[in-house]
Amino acid sequence: MRCIALARGRKGRCAVTQSRQLIEDAFAASLQTDDLTDKQRAVLTACLTLFSQKGFDATSTRDIAQLAHVSEGTVYKKYRSKQGLLDALLAPLATVVVPRLAKKFMGEIARNDSADFRAFLDFIVRDRMAFAISNRQLIRIMIGRVLNDSQMLTTVLGQFSDAITETIEPILKRYQQSGQLVDWPATTIMRTIASTVIGTTMPYILLDSADLNIDSATVKVVDFLAKGLSPGESH
Repeated sequence: MRCIALARGRKGRCAVTQSRQLIEDAFAASLQTDDLTDKQRAVLTACLTLFSQKGFDATSTRDIAQLAHVSEGTVYKKYRSKQGLLDALLAPLATVVVPRLAKKFMGEIARNDSADFRAFLDFIVRDRMAFAISNRQLIRIMIGRVLNDSQMLTTVLGQFSDAITETIEPILKRYQQSGQLVDWPATTIMRTIASTVIGTTMPYILLDSADLNIDSATVKVVDFLAKGLSPGESH
């Protein structure tokens, strides 16, 4: 899906739509495995949409009820509070949706594998920045939760660690063998890439009013990482 890789113009809008649709589809599939009524599924699906678009605090019970096509009383029939709804929403996101997203992203990386390490960096950085900005409300909510839930954080990080070992490590080894990449463990390299991308996007995730120029930011981040991860005597 080149529109995700490029994330500019009409293709950038495509990336936003596709990333949100991917989350919604994975979330809907996760709800089918739970002992929920159709109305309860509708309520949780509405919460995902509204929390992602408006944020947790700005979403009212009426908003949820209207989008789910249920009464306001039905919203809290199973989940007694708005926080209860959030907890019910985040659990499948961490255990089902995140693994699916990780698997899909690893597949994208494998399909966009390039002989040039800089091109590899450009794809990862641009793709993840576009994803983060288009889902900033939901990511903000998840950040608040995982910082206070060590088990959920361990679960999420473990899933990405497994994905790195299975998919990315062989790709990085090829770049190392061709002299394009410093001889560090794959997890260290990906942690360096991830921390740089997160550090760049975090202000824009936390501040809705701020807009990130993904093209410009990608060039700067790729320049920084390409130099920092290049093999040399300093390493």
